[in-house]
Amino acid sequence: MSTWLVVVHLLAACVWVGGTVALVFAGVPVLRRLPAEQRATTVRALGRRWKPIGWGSLAVLGATGIWLAFGYWGADSSQALFHTRSGHILVAKAILFIVLVTAAALHDFVIGPRLNRQIRESRPRTLYRPMQAIGWVTFAATVALPVLGVLLTN
Repeated sequence: MSTWLVVVHLLAACVWVGGTVALVFAGVPVLRRLPAEQRATTVRALGRRWKPIGWGSLAVLGATGIWLAFGYWGADSSQALFHTRSGHILVAKAILFIVLVTAAALHDFVIGPRLNRQIRESRPRTLYRPMQAIGWVTFAATVALPVLGVLLTN
């Protein structure tokens, strides 16, 4: 059973990491070159297509990650969780996943739609810098989580 969980976990990670990397390095540079109205429309359309895929993969990652952690550590191992290298990595991974989900939610459901509205209405883009910062936090967590996963397996 745990082999299948690991496979599903890794496939969901591939979807999230691959999609994020594609958006950051291929999508965003192209979007920046579009006129404001076309950019707003394209970002909205891209978001509608990506959100179910991205958020679905995050849900699978969270569920399988919890299941794998409990399978690995068992129910009565809080001592090992806080006093071993593997335990520290697992705690760091859990915290980083929470940071990732929080940053992605702010990006997708709060700041992103507001910035898109500013662009569409030709208003000053006051949320551009916060959106960039949250995007980079999301990207950094996206890259760091698989690294921690590899450290956890060694």
